[in-house]
Amino acid sequence: MIFFELEPSDISNLNDADLRELVARLCEAELVRQEIQTSCVLWGGAQEAADGGLDVRVVDAIPLLKPGFVSRENTGFQVKKNSMSKAACKNEMLDKGTLKTVIADLLEKKGAYIIVSGKDDCSDKMLSERLLGMKSALEGLPDSEELLLDFYGRDRLSAWLRQFPGVALWVRSRLGKPLSGWRPFGRWTSTPVDKDDEFLLDEHPCVIDMNSHHKEPSAISDGVRLVRERLQRSGSVVRITGLSGVGKTRFAQALFESDVCDNSLPRVNVIYADLGDELTPTASELVSYLIANDFSSYLVLDNCPPDVHRKLQKQVSSNQAKLSLLTIEYDISDDRPEETEVIHIEPSSEQTVSKLIQKRFPSLGRVNSDKIAEFSGGNARVAIALASRVGADETLANFSDEDLFQRLFNQRKSTTESLLESAEILSLVYSFNISPKEFNDELGALSRIGGFERDRLNRNHAELLRRQLSQKRGDWRAVLPHAIANRLARRALQNIDPDKINAELLKADNFRLFKSCAHRLGYLHDFEPARYLAYTWMKIDGPFHNIARCDAELLTALTHIAPVFPEVVLIAIENASEARDFCSRDNQNFSTLVRLLRKIAYDDQYFDRSAGLILRFAETEQSGENNNSIASQLASLFSLYLSGTQATPARRHSFVNGMLNSGNLRQLEIAQDILRSAFQVSHWSSFGGFDFGARSRDFGWEPTTNKEKLDWYVGYIELLVPFLDSDNASLCNWAKAILANHFVGLWSYVGCFDILENIVQKYGAGGKWPDMWMAIKRTIHYNGKKYAPELLKRIEALEHLAAPADPYFEIEAYALTNTWDHVEVRGGSYTENSEKIYQKIEELGELASSEPDYLERLAPRLWEKHIDALWPFGKGLAKGSSDQGLTFDTLVRLMQKQELEVVQPILFCGFIAGVHAGDLGLSRKLQESVLDVPELKQYFVNILSATPIAPWGTKKLIELAKAGELEAWRFQQISYGQVHESISDDDLSELLAALNDLADGIFSTIEILRMRFFTEKGSNYSPSDDLRSVGRQAILKLLSMHRDEINRRQFHGMDRVIAECLSEPATENEVRDIINLLCNGVETYRLYSFELETVIAYLVKNYPEFVLDRVLIDSENSEQLIYLLFKDRVNRSSSLLNLVPIERVLNWCNGNQDRIHKVAGAVSAYTSLDKESQPLDNPKKVILSDHITSLLDAAENKVAIVETIFSRSFPCGWSGSLAEILEVRSEAFAVLLNHVSPEVREMAKTKFSLLNRSIRDNRESEAEEFNRREQRFE
Repeated sequence: MIFFELEPSDISNLNDADLRELVARLCEAELVRQEIQTSCVLWGGAQEAADGGLDVRVVDAIPLLKPGFVSRENTGFQVKKNSMSKAACKNEMLDKGTLKTVIADLLEKKGAYIIVSGKDDCSDKMLSERLLGMKSALEGLPDSEELLLDFYGRDRLSAWLRQFPGVALWVRSRLGKPLSGWRPFGRWTSTPVDKDDEFLLDEHPCVIDMNSHHKEPSAISDGVRLVRERLQRSGSVVRITGLSGVGKTRFAQALFESDVCDNSLPRVNVIYADLGDELTPTASELVSYLIANDFSSYLVLDNCPPDVHRKLQKQVSSNQAKLSLLTIEYDISDDRPEETEVIHIEPSSEQTVSKLIQKRFPSLGRVNSDKIAEFSGGNARVAIALASRVGADETLANFSDEDLFQRLFNQRKSTTESLLESAEILSLVYSFNISPKEFNDELGALSRIGGFERDRLNRNHAELLRRQLSQKRGDWRAVLPHAIANRLARRALQNIDPDKINAELLKADNFRLFKSCAHRLGYLHDFEPARYLAYTWMKIDGPFHNIARCDAELLTALTHIAPVFPEVVLIAIENASEARDFCSRDNQNFSTLVRLLRKIAYDDQYFDRSAGLILRFAETEQSGENNNSIASQLASLFSLYLSGTQATPARRHSFVNGMLNSGNLRQLEIAQDILRSAFQVSHWSSFGGFDFGARSRDFGWEPTTNKEKLDWYVGYIELLVPFLDSDNASLCNWAKAILANHFVGLWSYVGCFDILENIVQKYGAGGKWPDMWMAIKRTIHYNGKKYAPELLKRIEALEHLAAPADPYFEIEAYALTNTWDHVEVRGGSYTENSEKIYQKIEELGELASSEPDYLERLAPRLWEKHIDALWPFGKGLAKGSSDQGLTFDTLVRLMQKQELEVVQPILFCGFIAGVHAGDLGLSRKLQESVLDVPELKQYFVNILSATPIAPWGTKKLIELAKAGELEAWRFQQISYGQVHESISDDDLSELLAALNDLADGIFSTIEILRMRFFTEKGSNYSPSDDLRSVGRQAILKLLSMHRDEINRRQFHGMDRVIAECLSEPATENEVRDIINLLCNGVETYRLYSFELETVIAYLVKNYPEFVLDRVLIDSENSEQLIYLLFKDRVNRSSSLLNLVPIERVLNWCNGNQDRIHKVAGAVSAYTSLDKESQPLDNPKKVILSDHITSLLDAAENKVAIVETIFSRSFPCGWSGSLAEILEVRSEAFAVLLNHVSPEVREMAKTKFSLLNRSIRDNRESEAEEFNRREQRFE
């Protein structure tokens, strides 16, 4: 792609001043690239002025780490439009035979002096002559070699220019050769050239960082600094949103203005376009170009729709681009693209708008300017448009809003009633398409609504465009700004019968126009005719009469009109909720409905009903769901900040209380999510935006005093207190866990001192609440140093109160908590600290062994969770027991008494390990006895693995596997922690052979072998032939299965297993059997090749001859198998066959031409040179692969191979631009144009032409499609 490049001849066409400015801009761009201030570049004045001999100077550009065209930290440029001979170069440096002072200064600073000519193209000889001429001017001067001399002709200047597309775009604008729609830095707004374009700053908070936690508006100057800071990061993407006319484009322009705040962005590197214009190239093409050439540019795209932004953001983010992208759109939707910083701009203050009007229209005076600002509501575009329609001798003080609107609309021109009526009709919808061939001729539909002829409506709209009361983007149009459009729409709704509107909009073919009208009505909630029209759609015969039957598109329209009458929509959803599975995650539109209900829940009066419906949705999703979680969206309504609801704290407390006392287990789980949100003390975030049509909305209720803040948290704490007295131990522990988990924040950041102290005193004194005691210790550990002495003393006293007061509570605190949760392990050596904790827990186990009552009280929690501390506790029990067998029986009895569905056997494992340390015989006896305990039998492998597995244990494992008494996956336990190392290869082979016969047993076999074959560096272990054979049998069984049985399992380390099992002494027949099974499965779709990529890659790479025999010789479906096994796919950059050394491939072909041509169709014709590209990226540089070129050399019918290469130029599947992929490949294909074979050259020439035609066709179709997306208003 060539977009910005200019020819050297173009340099010659610049005038003197532009040539000098070009050099200065290039110097600035060069310094920006090296992160040096552009203030180091000095230039200006007339070309003929006595400037001392320098036109452009670079002064103290420190540190210049990568000298390039700016070659020294102090560099002077003399710029000449004319040709410069050797003598002219010398004379240019002298003043009456003496070296010019400015050049002498450069010599003293060891700088550089460069003469630039806008005419010369220098060969090496010509360049040498000019440099000799320059050097002669220094003859006789001491240290003359310290001054670097150079000469830039127009050829070198154009090469320099190619590095900076922003500067090239400026040159194009000066030459009258601009790219269609693309502009350098300048007045991007419509400010007249003769008017002051100062960016006005004030302290009015109107800029919101939508990615921040608080989303508090800040002053415009702070917003400028923020966006500059974000955009300075390479690959950053920022989006500016806000209503039309609030100054988004002027804000973007200010980012590059040095007189606006500090650290402006470099204007030399910025490229701007309005996506409403026809762009050549398209935005996507330009982004691809900038990325491909690794340019560090700033790309500003105005009027950029959300879907286009997402596509461009993906291009920038996925390619490690150096460019920074800034998009602008009047977009106030909930959508916040990923990896994007969103900055929202609200209207300016009336004072600022008034000041703007006074500067732009000084004859209007202060009074008129203030009146205009008041009418505009802070919208600069409306204010400027109105001001331009007011005479200098008029006063607006007594004008009504209607008078001002008429003045704005009429523009002191003769306005027919027809023009006003047309504007009203066109404002009924948010946007419309003027093409008579697309979208069922929307302009025709609108003309029928208004009773106009289509041509007449079209002509009137053209006048609206001329009056700047409408905007266009391709075939799309919209009456803007919205302040005007909404007023016009009100008039239309007063003047046109709703039935007439519905007669057109409710036609199936006009559905897009119907949605657009709904979008408009959403901003007219306070207007009765708008409410009435929307209400007709809710009636029995209307599109929304049964929400349960609405598809996604209709629900989008419903969200548009919901602001008109929230309660009506809420009732409709409540009615629909009676339908089965409506309030369910299985409802494919659940996300849209939940977001809508969150919006309606903003009002206190609707909160309970809306939140209740969201709760019903949330109850149907699995606990812990993270993908678009409904429970999380519900919980966000209970955040102290950014909740998006004005429901009072009391109402929300009451809602949660109802859930807590519902007796519904799922509601308790959701309540826990809600309480987690309610107890959050910092770093708040939100779900989506807060807008709701034109209704007044903010971020939700927030505390205005410390008392309100404290009451919020205390209210939720109090909801949990009754559960602390509950007889239901599960509920009590649940409430305790929540309070303990949030103690640090509630104490340190909120200051809930009194209530927390009371709770600990009543329920946690003396160690009765171990989790709370540890939470208090964590609080002191992390925050104690920050506390005032009185507060520190207070919490230390609380810690002392909560600390275990007797051995039992100390056991609870240590044995029933994971060791890493204790603050004692932090600070110093983690290993040493952990060992001390383990030792302490083991000692507590010894103590517990002599207190049977302790075990009785601990029993309900000893097997409920996997807690690492239970291992040393179990060891201590064994160590302290006087009768280990009896103690073990006691533990078994206590475990059985709990009647658990799932038993966590870690306590038994620790106990057995403790017994084993002193009595091997008893250890075995106890392990064997586990098989007679129904509740423990399934955990036998775990308990056996607690000690080194002796021969008897191995024999028992084999017996159990052969008898099928345990599920196969349970045997995987021996693969962990090197347990399997005590089992010989022979015994392990017998065990795995038995596992292979169990359901899903091969997966356990593969996992165990994966760890068996993982050896430390320097190990001399070599698996036995029998063990490899068992592994091959597992692989055969795997390849005999159906894909549903494999069920997308991840085979980590499968490459290690297959490599070991198919090494010697695997026979040829065994390998061929595996390959045959694989191919049979793939070609019948019994298996998916992408799930077995590791297996296929190994077989292809190590046994290519066998694979090629099966695929190309023995198969009746060769082409299908080639496609399934070898063709490119999104996560594979080339055919697996390209992994095979080409020599082996050619040896297999053995000169057989049929084989050569078949293999040519299976290998990748192209290979990437991008080492850093990601798997899903399209490479930026490719060449013909060694495999395809070698096969071309070996083929007798070379034309057929060229045909194959051509066909393989077109990918089977791709993402992004097909034209770009083809263009990259065409550069590689072009090598064939110089092939030694005439027939190859001839065929390549024909195919290259077809390839270029396809590139052009695809680029045109992609540009057309992209422009269609770029130019929409909604």
